[in-house]
Amino acid sequence: MPFEIDTWWNGLTPFYKSCVIVIAAAVVFWGVRRCLIRWLQRLASRTENDLDDRLVHFASRFYGLALFFILLLAVLQVNGIKITPLLASAGIAGIALGLAAKETLADILAGIFLIMDRPVRLGDRVKIDRIGQHWGSWGDVVDIGLRRTLIRNTDGVIVNYPNAILANSVITNFSFETEAMRVRIRFQVAYDADLERVRRAALKSIGSVDGVLPDTPEIVTRSLWDDTRGHLLSGILVEGRYRIADIRERTRIRSRVLEALLAEFRNQDIRLAESPPLSPQ
Repeated sequence: MPFEIDTWWNGLTPFYKSCVIVIAAAVVFWGVRRCLIRWLQRLASRTENDLDDRLVHFASRFYGLALFFILLLAVLQVNGIKITPLLASAGIAGIALGLAAKETLADILAGIFLIMDRPVRLGDRVKIDRIGQHWGSWGDVVDIGLRRTLIRNTDGVIVNYPNAILANSVITNFSFETEAMRVRIRFQVAYDADLERVRRAALKSIGSVDGVLPDTPEIVTRSLWDDTRGHLLSGILVEGRYRIADIRERTRIRSRVLEALLAEFRNQDIRLAESPPLSPQ
């Protein structure tokens, strides 16, 4: 049987050989996509680790490119075109292309490391270094590609982060922790304020907000002035701390805490620190 197939193949013209190769490549492409990739996806979905999901996603995107390259070499070979010089030329062209597209290659390599190291996963709530001036750095991971990672920030805007920049950024992943997250608020009261009275009022207001976990609020005195703006404000710097169960509710709960704090301070006539008057010129 192998001898008969060999005789049949050798009897074909280069054109028909090329057609057979193209048809065979199409069958392999369809078979891999319909059978192998789907089987791997089902297998990966049964595991808790998402590394295999990312690897299957990578394979489903780029196996066609590898198959096309093999198809091109086979067609050239059956048509009597020597591929060895072409491979050498392709190596030189690849070096030149790599130098010209080094940023793209850096993004691809960084994407592979992100998939392997998994500092972020699909659906994670993360905080990363901001790139623009308008969109915040908080968001949920939507997609991790080879070149770019998509983050939907808290404004609902999709931010497209180049993987090379993301890999070199400080990433805070809040989804890795299962314990309640701590939130801090800072405020300054006047120097003549009764700190014990301030503490009771702050604890009462923070504890009354829905979403703040019971028995978690605490008040500490941070400094006798604002460490970063001591030349502008004059007062005692106080910090309130509390814990919440869902980090995605951080901004909403923090807003309600600040509103409750201001209302309680007004009711008890507790004065916040004020900027000192400007000295006359």
